[in-house]
Amino acid sequence: MSRLLSILVLTAALAPASAGADRGAVLRSAALPGWGQRYLGHGTRGNVFLGVEAVAWAGLGVSLLEGALATDDYEALALREAGIDASGLDGSMLDNIADFGSTLEYDDYIRRLARYYHPDDPEAQQRYFDANSWHGPDDWSWSSDDARGRFEDYLRESREWHRVALYAGAFAVVNRIVSAIDAALIGDREPVLYSSLDRPDPSDFSSVRLTVGARF
Repeated sequence: MSRLLSILVLTAALAPASAGADRGAVLRSAALPGWGQRYLGHGTRGNVFLGVEAVAWAGLGVSLLEGALATDDYEALALREAGIDASGLDGSMLDNIADFGSTLEYDDYIRRLARYYHPDDPEAQQRYFDANSWHGPDDWSWSSDDARGRFEDYLRESREWHRVALYAGAFAVVNRIVSAIDAALIGDREPVLYSSLDRPDPSDFSSVRLTVGARF
C-alpha cells in the first residue's frame, strides 16, 4: 500500500505538467475528489468521485465511532469484572489481560517459561522473570471466564473497527490522488482512471478491498 501511494503521489505531482492538463482542475480534484471533473464539464464522472469520497469519510466516521464504543465496552468490563483500569494500556498488556485469568496466573506462566529457557540457571530465570512479568499499573483478576471472554471479544472488535477506519482513511487519500490524476488526463476524452472500495466478506470487518485501475 505504501508503495502504491508513493507511485500515485509522484504521478499526481507530474500530471499537471502533461500536455493539455488543466492545473486548476487538478488542484480542485486534489482538494475535493470530483470537483476538477465537474469543473471540466464531466459531471457524471465528478459525481462518482464525490460519491466515493462521501462513502470513504462516512466509513471512517462510523468505524471510529464503533471502535470507540467497543473500546469503552472492554475498558468498563475490565474495571468492573477484573478490577483494572485498562485505558491507556498498550496492545501487549491488553492481550495478557485477555489471555490470563489474573496477574498471578500470568506471572506463573512467565516463571514456567523462565525455567524452560534457563533450566539450570536460577539467576537467568530471575532476570527473565523480572524482564517479562507483569509491570502494569494495577493487578487484575477476572470474576469469571465468561467475563474474560467478553473482554477478548470487545477488544478484537475494537481493533477490527480501527483497522477498517485506517483502510477508509487510506482510501480517501487514494481517491483524492486518483481524482487529481484523472482530472489531469481526461481533457476532452473519456476519463481513464477508476477506483472502488468494497468489503467482500460482510461478516469480516477487516476484509476491505481497494481497487485502482485504468481503462484504455
